[in-house]
Amino acid sequence: MKYFFTLMLLGMWLLASSAYAQKKSQKVYVASVGNTKAPTGAQLKRRNDEIIFQAKNKVNNLLDLLNTLTSSSLTESERNSVTQNSYLPNQNQIFYNDGVVIEDDIDPRHISSDNTADLVVDRYLRNLDLFYTKADTNTIFFSQVLTSAVIDGPEYPYIKVFFSSSFRGKHNQVESAYQPVHRVAELKAELIDGKWRTFITRLAFLRPGEGMAQLTKPTVTQEQGPSRSINSKLIPFIKTGSATDTLIINWDSQWLKIARATNEVAPLGFYRRSTTTSDKQNDISFTFSRNEKRLTFKQTDGVLTVFTKFEDPVKLIRRHRLSGWSQIAAGLLGLGASYAGYSTLQNSYNDYTAKLTSLNAEYNLWKTLTQQSGGGPPTTLSFNDYSTPGIYGVYGGGAVSSGLIVNGIRQLLKAGKMKRQYSKLATH
Repeated sequence: MKYFFTLMLLGMWLLASSAYAQKKSQKVYVASVGNTKAPTGAQLKRRNDEIIFQAKNKVNNLLDLLNTLTSSSLTESERNSVTQNSYLPNQNQIFYNDGVVIEDDIDPRHISSDNTADLVVDRYLRNLDLFYTKADTNTIFFSQVLTSAVIDGPEYPYIKVFFSSSFRGKHNQVESAYQPVHRVAELKAELIDGKWRTFITRLAFLRPGEGMAQLTKPTVTQEQGPSRSINSKLIPFIKTGSATDTLIINWDSQWLKIARATNEVAPLGFYRRSTTTSDKQNDISFTFSRNEKRLTFKQTDGVLTVFTKFEDPVKLIRRHRLSGWSQIAAGLLGLGASYAGYSTLQNSYNDYTAKLTSLNAEYNLWKTLTQQSGGGPPTTLSFNDYSTPGIYGVYGGGAVSSGLIVNGIRQLLKAGKMKRQYSKLATH
């Protein structure tokens, strides 16, 4: 046990060295961004003012639609007509088409993008009709309505409208009460017969980073790219804490390409390898860490978004099993070493107490025979006092070893759970 503290210091040094090496080996890819170019001048302002006006009206029309469908005064045929007119071409059209996807907020348990269901517009409206209680007065309200700037996309202008939605009625199958939620509607603007009209193309929960601080969608302005295509396969990365936000990327020693992204904050395009992250106002970056299994995206405002590499389930299960058995084996070896150390200290203590008892007996006999006065025999030390500091190493080693065994068992249980989930998915 006299080497315990030396080994502990060596382990701490190895951990620090590993962390330093990992930081040193991080890969950083940087690109400059700007907002998609748009025309300027008085005509642009006039156009944008009209699109903003139309977008606000469209969201008000959406609110009227929801309250109309939840009114107790409509007949079934009227409800069907109102539903279809919301996405078919007509003067009352609200949604761009019947393929618009809406993140469900009719179920009161759905309160964010991480906990919802994607429904096409017709299904969403019919679920509202089926599951939301009818009333004679309005029970759905929008508040805090704000608009983004008009954004000129590659094919058409679009705009986002942010608002708080409050359902004050009840779901007729779910007992949970509704709570106010933050929503965002994205609208496409089209010039029809010389007039601007807007149509909702997306209705969803407001995601982190999608608020008014992010009014315009960034695009990579860097026109330069690799002289030849990146010779590596596309790899999916999933945003930490989300099952929906993904990036599809590939990279080499000089370039990283974002091929597809469901997270609008991360623009598509090429990113050049850099020695460090850039502090320039219009620069964004991706940083690899943990052996290229973790990808951190840094926005222009410094906000960080972390993505994790999507791994092969079979390999992941195998790795958890190997880690589990390795930790259990190391824990058992550690417990064995701790037990051996404890036994050594116990045997030494037994020898000490036996010798001290013998000496005390001889001392007492001597005092009796010689009639000498004097102090009593020395008292026996406790086991912990006698074994210090080695006993602390034994106890510490036992605690660490037990922790390894417990964690190893957890790894095996996790591997078993993952295997059952993977087998269930594979049979569907």
